[in-house]
Amino acid sequence: MLKFLFTNESEVSQSKAFFAQTVAKFEKVLKIKIAEILKGNTGEISLTLVNDSAIQKLNRKYRGKNMPTDVLSFAYMEDAGVAQIREISLQIGDIFISVDTAKTQAKEHGHSLKKELEILFVHGLLHLFGFDHGDDKEEREMEKWAGKVLEHIL
Repeated sequence: MLKFLFTNESEVSQSKAFFAQTVAKFEKVLKIKIAEILKGNTGEISLTLVNDSAIQKLNRKYRGKNMPTDVLSFAYMEDAGVAQIREISLQIGDIFISVDTAKTQAKEHGHSLKKELEILFVHGLLHLFGFDHGDDKEEREMEKWAGKVLEHIL
């Protein structure tokens, strides 16, 4: 089971319930992978909505890139190490989304800010659970799972 924490540091009003619903869809679609990682524990995930200035600082500090980006994920667990952990709640990771960049991308893609935030959140969640897009094969796999989560109806 996933526990979801939400902070909105942006100037755009966005409800925790919207993102909590995305977490529920993610859990249903990736139930087996999540169970393998958590080994019966509860996993904590946090999402923070920020502006471009804040995400640029994080991007510079942790990735050495002095520019804003849309989403950053910080995973705190590796699959191999979880087997030895027997806590009640495991900190899976933190996701930061720039609402400023999400607005720009939503306009470019011709959909709502809400839809773009959901896409970015799912992308961040997939990174927390070991998915990556370092090559074409990994990117296709990640896109496949993202599509499944985004299309899933509760």
